[in-house]
Amino acid sequence: MYVSRLTFATQPGRTHEVEGKLRELAGIVGQAGGRNPRVLRAHFASLGAPDLVFEQEVADLAELEREIADVTQRERFRSLAAEIASMLVHSSKRELYQVIE
Repeated sequence: MYVSRLTFATQPGRTHEVEGKLRELAGIVGQAGGRNPRVLRAHFASLGAPDLVFEQEVADLAELEREIADVTQRERFRSLAAEIASMLVHSSKRELYQVIE
């Protein structure tokens, strides 16, 4: 099992707006078969830490690649990604963690 995370550092005053767009993304990922897509908002964080995290669980890396391919070819995803990018300090970063049980 893996957890895929995309981290977002938003421009001041734009966090709530990006949060809403990431919630829409969670719906798109769910339609593509993504497991437990969710948005995490930083409550307290160190300077420079991301404001928002989009994460989902995947059984294996092939599943993640299939879901990414499905999501990224959708027109709404492309427009949503452009909207989100315009409100960020820098581009989002992906982290992939293996769950150790």
